[in-house]
Amino acid sequence: MVSLKGAIYNKWSVLLIAACLCGGPLFSKAQTLNEKFEQLMFNRDKGQLNKSVYAGHSHNDYWQAQPLYTAYYAGMESIEADVFLRNGKLMVAHDAKEIKNERTLNALYLEPLVALYRKNGHTAFADSTKHLQLLIDIKEDYKRLLPILVKEVGQYGDIFNPIKNPNAIKVIVTGGRPSPEGFKNYPKWLFFDGEVNWTYDAVSLAQTGLISADLKDYTDWNGKGLPENIPAIKKAVAKADSLGLRFRFYGTHDSPNAWQQLINQGIYWINTDQPKSLELFLDQRARSSFQLDKPQDVYKPSFQYDAKDRQVKRILLLVGDGMGLAAVKAATLANGGSLNMTQIKTVGLSQTEALNADNTDSAAGGSAIATGQKVNNRAISVDAHGQALPSVAAVLADKGWKTGVISVGDVTDATPAVFYAHQQERNESESILGQFAQSKMDFILGGKPDWLKKENNWKGYAGISVLDNIIDQAGGKQIVFLSDEFLKPVKDGRPAILTKTMLDGVKFLSRENKPYFLMAESAQIDYAGHANDLKYSIMETLDFDNTIAEALRLADQDPEMLVIVTADHETGGLTLLDSDRKSGRVVVNFSSNDHTNAFVPVFAYGARSFLFQGVYDNTAIFHKLLEAVK
Repeated sequence: MVSLKGAIYNKWSVLLIAACLCGGPLFSKAQTLNEKFEQLMFNRDKGQLNKSVYAGHSHNDYWQAQPLYTAYYAGMESIEADVFLRNGKLMVAHDAKEIKNERTLNALYLEPLVALYRKNGHTAFADSTKHLQLLIDIKEDYKRLLPILVKEVGQYGDIFNPIKNPNAIKVIVTGGRPSPEGFKNYPKWLFFDGEVNWTYDAVSLAQTGLISADLKDYTDWNGKGLPENIPAIKKAVAKADSLGLRFRFYGTHDSPNAWQQLINQGIYWINTDQPKSLELFLDQRARSSFQLDKPQDVYKPSFQYDAKDRQVKRILLLVGDGMGLAAVKAATLANGGSLNMTQIKTVGLSQTEALNADNTDSAAGGSAIATGQKVNNRAISVDAHGQALPSVAAVLADKGWKTGVISVGDVTDATPAVFYAHQQERNESESILGQFAQSKMDFILGGKPDWLKKENNWKGYAGISVLDNIIDQAGGKQIVFLSDEFLKPVKDGRPAILTKTMLDGVKFLSRENKPYFLMAESAQIDYAGHANDLKYSIMETLDFDNTIAEALRLADQDPEMLVIVTADHETGGLTLLDSDRKSGRVVVNFSSNDHTNAFVPVFAYGARSFLFQGVYDNTAIFHKLLEAVK
């Protein structure tokens, strides 16, 4: 169930009632009520009002497959029913021709709500911090209908009486209803829907449950992009705020973009005919929104050696696991509109399909980059028959190159493994690690596999050093395991270990003045996509981008270096809903918690970077790398 924020009523409602009752002024003599509305409207963006307060309203709820229950269990805190009076009974229907004898207000809403209230220990929801309102839309002759409504609701005592019971379900009348001066003719526990242009005294305000307006009276917005006439919308919302009331537009469009724009304008009740979809949107919103406090510096490359047709002798292949185009864009916006990787001029697009499925996993996606051939999902650099496929690292090692891989994830996970191992099943971690001993690779660095953490008598491999956290610059072939503090997410305090280990790896591989190949993986962009966590994604991408900055600096000093930045696949189905790059605010929508078949970027900088322009299969990266070293 979606967790929505609790009620926060504006202090001005209390002051307004007190002032009216006491006969005193609400504001200073120099400040009229209208001026107060203006102040509230133009100060909304300055933090004086809590813009993040919102909740769902189930419009025309009786059309749901399960009236009341669908919206209730989707966490909607406002539910609407249209009501007619027929033969002394309150009937729920959109219009008269839809009336059916069994669909009474009592049967569809009042009795089930009473049962739920009692089941929850005398609160509307099991979460006692949440409240519920039932909006009764009277379709005809409110003067005849309201006395019947008062009688039917009143029979349940304090369950629907917020005056006596702070946990009560609030009943609010909309549609056919009296003007504010007539509210006092009904019990104080019965509330009414207000309008923007109505005038309220203290008594009528006390019986006003919310302010509603038809969106068409303010804009002919189609739900796409930004609504026009935003000042008028904000002024209407500001009036409700100043009265301590929550605002609702009806006649709104029902889509994530429309919901987001309504929230942006400070509208509390988000109108929907799709409560389950709105539940998902609101439930994800805390993880789908992020604002970076301070942008990080961006390195400006010199381009002195970029795209020169010169033999490549040093390759830095930087892989952002799960980093699709939208993840790059989200991080770009959060960082004020610029990243280190977006300074690169040569850009390509990689298609990531596996051999046996269009949606690839990291094993097949990484293997395609590493070997130049499509493989099945879950396969580590082996073909469909299980035959080993040489990786670009192995091919270059045979030519005398020094090679290594780095990851801020498990060092035997798919992306690092495809460069030094061959296995039909990616989960065979122990076998994968053992194959490093037989490979020509000089070092691997990353997290320790789970099975090894439980192994107390592991002896390692002959002739291979096993180290913690730091590469032995004077040593030979080695495995370096990062401790847990270097594997936690950046948002939880991981230091810049990817950058440090890449630079240490470059130093280690450069010792003999031989050409080298180094792959460094930012593994946790993928984890963030699976978790549908935007902050996680952006912080990991920015950390990766800092590593890219150091790679660009190296390439600016080395005419024979090539830097490639790419991804094995996209994760999360990320789309951008809203942003403000000036403030670093980003709002997205995740369509999946798994990999998708979206294009991923290829950024190339340095010698022969021009080879990587265009749109191509991920297998082409292998061949382009080998072309670059000729």
